[in-house]
Amino acid sequence: MKAKLHKENLPSPALLDHLVTNSTISPYSDKLMLSHKADMFSMKIRSMGNSMAVNGRKDIGLLYGKGLMNVALYAEDAAEILIEHGWMEQPPHAADRNKLATE
Repeated sequence: MKAKLHKENLPSPALLDHLVTNSTISPYSDKLMLSHKADMFSMKIRSMGNSMAVNGRKDIGLLYGKGLMNVALYAEDAAEILIEHGWMEQPPHAADRNKLATE
């Protein structure tokens, strides 16, 4: 996808290759890194969805759709690992108004 966008002189997502180090010791916990990566996946999905929505070209829209599918699979894997290790927190829920009314 990035090559197609570059060839067509369209803006493309920035590469983060320069941020990779050769260190073999992690300064952060696995839980923190995976949670951060899962959050980055959600930002990437939102960004690609916005790009697809405002893009008028069908061929580029299809590339974004394929990219969304790949990122969604990574996000699902990350969520499964978080759940498997008990690291995923339960999101806040709305109060049960019927239960509150009977108390």
